[in-house]
Amino acid sequence: MEFRPDFTSSTTHQQEHIHIQPPEHCKKELCDLDYSQDPPRILSNYLVHAPKPFNAEPHLPLLINSGHITPTDVFFKRNHGPIPDIRLQDHRIYIGVQRQNQSNRNGLTAAPMDIVEWKVLTMDDIMNKWPKATITASLQCAGNRREGLAQVKEVKGVIWKAGTISNAVWAGPRLCDILRNVAGVPEDLHHEMIRNYHVSFEADDHVKEDVCYGSSIPLRKAMDPLGDVILAYEMNGKPLTRDHGFPLRVIVPGYIGARSVKFLQKIVVQPQESNSFFQKLDYKILPPWVDASNVDSAWDLAPSLGEMNVQCVICTPMDKEIICSSKAITIKGYAIAGGGRAIYRVELSIDGGKTWEAVDKLEQTPDKISGMYWSWALWEKKVLKLHTTSELVVRAYDSSGNMQPEFPVWNYRGVMNNAWFRVSNVTQMPQSNM
Repeated sequence: MEFRPDFTSSTTHQQEHIHIQPPEHCKKELCDLDYSQDPPRILSNYLVHAPKPFNAEPHLPLLINSGHITPTDVFFKRNHGPIPDIRLQDHRIYIGVQRQNQSNRNGLTAAPMDIVEWKVLTMDDIMNKWPKATITASLQCAGNRREGLAQVKEVKGVIWKAGTISNAVWAGPRLCDILRNVAGVPEDLHHEMIRNYHVSFEADDHVKEDVCYGSSIPLRKAMDPLGDVILAYEMNGKPLTRDHGFPLRVIVPGYIGARSVKFLQKIVVQPQESNSFFQKLDYKILPPWVDASNVDSAWDLAPSLGEMNVQCVICTPMDKEIICSSKAITIKGYAIAGGGRAIYRVELSIDGGKTWEAVDKLEQTPDKISGMYWSWALWEKKVLKLHTTSELVVRAYDSSGNMQPEFPVWNYRGVMNNAWFRVSNVTQMPQSNM
């Protein structure tokens, strides 16, 4: 993995002796966050949990019946503030490296990091100076299925059901290509940085919790040519919509959706994780003794979430559904694993977990170049007849042997719930009985 400065592009070459400083964000009060310019949405497609900021998930039957690629107007929507209205031609992306001075590197002082040396790119640079990569990848909110943890004990966050996952075709340059050409990492720090550094992202937006949305990933993930991290300006063959990050967002395949920052404005290679609220004080599996009374002192006890865990969900039928048919029933759902791992088996029980059978159909496609499994697997199982008021249960295994736990593992933030998925009180009733 080479990672060395290359100032051959005209944009970066012209900036070598120009002092560049990106704009600074100021935190807004809640009353100053303006949602009046948010884009229109097809509300009938969604279960809306909050209008301001807009947070909504598609109805599960619609999600699964939309197919392998989720249409943009069905894709789940996760926001922390108003949707910015950014002009493509005016948008700039600032990229830099936070260097340590020599005394700090040797541990002799606690001096702060040196000032970041910034380079700036236009959207024309992003769209034309590097090869365009196309990646099909699923994004899943870390809070998907939070409802199951809320049923155990109080949690913090939007009480999502199981629809905060969707799959799309993303296109844009690879982040590793841009960092290799633009960031200018010094040669003597190459191996140390790949091992220990992080890539921090900041959005050009305003949010409730911080000055802007921010997050980070390890530099080794960003620079891995098989990691497929891209800066996407297209979704499903068209420019990103505002709800999904126009004009530019990060796509970090295999990681929780919180790391795929929308409305991207700043990229910094630095020796620590992002200082953003969403990296330091959110999206962590806190110890089971942590709750609302002691959470403030607990955030440093847990690592920031990265890769997704193995997950599997029944999308149809749904809880308490009455199926008016005497014919065989097709049960459908999705499964996914983090880190590019494949789903190799999905098992279904129609008697509450007493007996199990493998599903009939399991479809998952690897990336054509990297061979990694960034997309979800869609599965089906035909059942000849359901028992009266059946409980359906599903579980999945990934290619590393990871499996779902039978019961939820509660944590105060309500993240990464991947317990066996259950659908209760499904009744099959022949039409003659109606």
